[in-house]
Amino acid sequence: MRELFRERALTTVTHYQFLLQAAGIETFIKNENVSAMEGVAIPEFFPALCVIHDDDYEVAVELIKKEIARADKASLTEVTCGACGNKSPSTFDLCWNCQVDLAETK
Repeated sequence: MRELFRERALTTVTHYQFLLQAAGIETFIKNENVSAMEGVAIPEFFPALCVIHDDDYEVAVELIKKEIARADKASLTEVTCGACGNKSPSTFDLCWNCQVDLAETK
């Protein structure tokens, strides 16, 4: 077992866990329930994503790096709404201004 990633936000840790599981890499989250305690701000108690098999570690690190790069790039890209002309981040499903589905206006 090797730790890959530690983050205060459990949603981020579970996002990466689903990504790795989809690639066939077995994982578990250490400190999953401790993080729910009110006022816990000690990094050692933050949720930690771990791979079960040490041999999967390098591949898992690369997958997480690629996902971080993809998310960073997507957050910088904008889409112009065909209905109102306003720009929204490409990560949005709906236009921030008129709430039209951005996929329908492309």
